[in-house]
Amino acid sequence: MKNYILIISMILLSMKALSQENMVTVSGGYSFANIEDADEKGTGWRINGLYEFSPMSGKFAHGVSFGFISITAKDDEGLQSTESKINSLPFYYAPKFMFGSDKFKGFVKGALGMQFASIKREGLVELSDNDFGFYGGGGVGFMFFLKENIFINAEYEIAWASNSWYKDGWMNTAMGGIGFKF
Repeated sequence: MKNYILIISMILLSMKALSQENMVTVSGGYSFANIEDADEKGTGWRINGLYEFSPMSGKFAHGVSFGFISITAKDDEGLQSTESKINSLPFYYAPKFMFGSDKFKGFVKGALGMQFASIKREGLVELSDNDFGFYGGGGVGFMFFLKENIFINAEYEIAWASNSWYKDGWMNTAMGGIGFKF
């Protein structure tokens, strides 16, 4: 009898693990930030990959995100022109709360992690540096399901990117992409 109870409990516990829903999203879009010591707003692009799992196919999902952001800002002050280029590799935990129907879901997400960054300033003097620091913020968006397991993703994310040696700042991104649920 003990063996039967043990086998039934193992089957029931494994069913919970099998009821998890996984999603992979690949997206890209427009990024902008206010770079300190630059008069113009920095603009550029971003690519991003996100892996998520939703326990018991519920409203909450846990994710891991990795991306690449490239932003450039130019200052033209007469004969003195400076160009600042910042590249960042954010890696973060992305919890998500989803709401809506099976065809259209909205979401609110967080971002908590770190980023590796490089800055290069060219002008009268050339300066470059590499650093890492905190990356944290949040975002909102929606998922429109084309099929049960394929969806289009659109989102806006704002995050604070800090560095220990050079300037910190808010990073804004508007992204669109495609995702797969399995």
